[in-house]
Amino acid sequence: MYYPKTQVIENLFTNKGEFVISSTGEQYEGAYFKTSENRFYTGKNYQDTPNYLLELLSPGTSDFNASEIDSEKKPTSYYIIDDGYYNAKSYKVDRKSPRGPISKIPLPTAKDYQIGEFQRYFLRKPNGNLIIEVSQDEFKLFQGKDETVQWQQYQTISQSWVISGGTLKDVGSVNQTLTQTIEFRLKAYGYFAYFKGKFNQYYKINIVENLITDGTKFKNKRTGKNYAGLYHIHPSKGPMVGAKHVSTTHDYLIPIEEFQAISTVPTGSIERSEGYSGGY
Repeated sequence: MYYPKTQVIENLFTNKGEFVISSTGEQYEGAYFKTSENRFYTGKNYQDTPNYLLELLSPGTSDFNASEIDSEKKPTSYYIIDDGYYNAKSYKVDRKSPRGPISKIPLPTAKDYQIGEFQRYFLRKPNGNLIIEVSQDEFKLFQGKDETVQWQQYQTISQSWVISGGTLKDVGSVNQTLTQTIEFRLKAYGYFAYFKGKFNQYYKINIVENLITDGTKFKNKRTGKNYAGLYHIHPSKGPMVGAKHVSTTHDYLIPIEEFQAISTVPTGSIERSEGYSGGY
């Protein structure tokens, strides 16, 4: 038998004439505890065994009353409903009620972009399909059923989120597919809709920069001449002239062995001015 401390009142005491042991009918005197299911057991708590189920002898004593809570019989813990209930009953509560989740939207780090993905954490409240993004530490509290939070009311969801390593379209497609799979597998209705179609969120082009060639590796696609100097590699456009990718016009580079197979230089071989979105 196990009951979290938030689900019991411990260290109660009864004299004969109030309870009998359910299995034997024998009157009981001694320590007992009460659960949130309105059941009574022998012992100060579930660790004080044996824990025999008790039955009330007289009506009207199955609920709490002010006389239960005195200096000799003050319980060490309460099953928590809400503060208003305790205030109405004039109970003294010596610890805070469990809180709801604290929302936080973590941002990927430079290391995450090198890896190409990072982990995101969510809590889902089935009543209304509310989705809340949280930090890893907050997620662990709810996943671990910590008594300080309202873990009973939330479903925990974590997802690996791709942020680089392909085109904007490819990255968005991977995240979308994984989100749909999670919603279906966990029956986490409302999870897919939470993202509002922004499945390429945090996407960033992974460009390899500050490379150098001695003229024996590439030809300039526009001029047809061997290229020596600094270059960079764009994830979707390939190698290009210049140490870094910029939004102004700059030439494509083609490996020499591939260039030899091209008889003419096609129109539009120069990249036109462009930028890219690092977000949505």
